[in-house]
Amino acid sequence: MKIFNYKHWVVIAAVIVVLFSSCDDNRNEPGYSYFNDMEASRAYETYSANPNYSDGKTMVGPVEGTVAIHEHAFGFEKTPEDEIKASSIENPLADQFDIEHAKKVYEQYCIICHGDKGNGQGFLYTSKKYPFPPANYLAERAMAKTDGQLFHNVRIGFGVMGAHGPQLSVDDTWQLVNYINHLQDQASK
Repeated sequence: MKIFNYKHWVVIAAVIVVLFSSCDDNRNEPGYSYFNDMEASRAYETYSANPNYSDGKTMVGPVEGTVAIHEHAFGFEKTPEDEIKASSIENPLADQFDIEHAKKVYEQYCIICHGDKGNGQGFLYTSKKYPFPPANYLAERAMAKTDGQLFHNVRIGFGVMGAHGPQLSVDDTWQLVNYINHLQDQASK
C-alpha cells in the first residue's frame, strides 16, 4: 500500500508553489489588488490642469463664506480688561455701512437671541426656551459702548453669549457693529 499517490503529490506541489510565490524580495508591491482604483489614485497634482472644474485648475480657492484662521486671532480674551483694551479699536468700515448685508448677517446670527429691534427679546428668550435674558442693545449700558467694545463682544463673547469670531469674518463683524449702531439710532429717534 502506497502512502502517497498521484493526487497527494499534486496537492503537495500546489501548496509548495503557493508558499514560494507568496514570498519575494520586492516588498514594494502589496500583491494582488482587488480594488485597484483605491490603490492607484487618480488624483491631480496641485498646480496641474484639471478638466473637472470650469476654470481648468486643480487648486481652487476656499468655499465662499469661509473664515480664515488669522481673522479671529486678535489675542483678546473674554474678560472686562480686554473689553476695555478693545475700546480703542477704530471701526474701519464705519463709513462703508452696507445695511442690506449687515441685516442679513444680523438675522443669521443675532436675531434669535437679541430680537429684530436689538432689545433682547428674541425668540429663544420670549419662548422661554432660554432662561437668561440676552443683552439689550438699546439699554444705556450698551449704547455707551464704543465700536471696539461691540466688536470685542461679538468676536469674543460677553456674559453668557459665546464667541462668534470663528464664524464671522472681520468685515462681517464690523458690519454687525454698524447694524447695532443703526438699531440704536433708530430707537433713539
